[in-house]
Amino acid sequence: MPALTAGVLGLLGLSLAPAQAQDFRRGLSAYNLGDYNTAFQQWQALAERGDANSEAGLAFLYFKGLGVAQSYTIAADWYRKAAEQNQPEAQLFLGSLYYHGNGVRRDYVQAYKWCELAQSNGAMAADECREAVGRRMSQAELLEAVRLVAEWYERHAAVQNR
Repeated sequence: MPALTAGVLGLLGLSLAPAQAQDFRRGLSAYNLGDYNTAFQQWQALAERGDANSEAGLAFLYFKGLGVAQSYTIAADWYRKAAEQNQPEAQLFLGSLYYHGNGVRRDYVQAYKWCELAQSNGAMAADECREAVGRRMSQAELLEAVRLVAEWYERHAAVQNR
């Protein structure tokens, strides 16, 4: 699966409120300049307030070990927070972590679920992720993954309708 690039990271900041977007872009600019400590500081403040794009950015820093000690476990935690908020790149990376068993227990059902959600949200390469996982799954696992995707959509639709 392809690595997340600065270009993909740039897509993360498109749907933020103006003040948050500006702070996120400061972090992104620092990231693009290789100043990972500043990127971490900018994104951590936003991520702690629940900003999904910053959570995904922080997760990527941990995933790659950029400015922080590399940790798939911490990356998975941040990706999960962003993925639950429907952040497509976080969903894709979380699916990849489940597929490879990095930072989480290998779980093809969860991998498929997150890759399917990412694909439906337009994440680049998510279809490749979903297909790779699908080739390793039994029919029962595939049915379970599809059920989880449907549950996820139902749960998130209920939250949006409140």
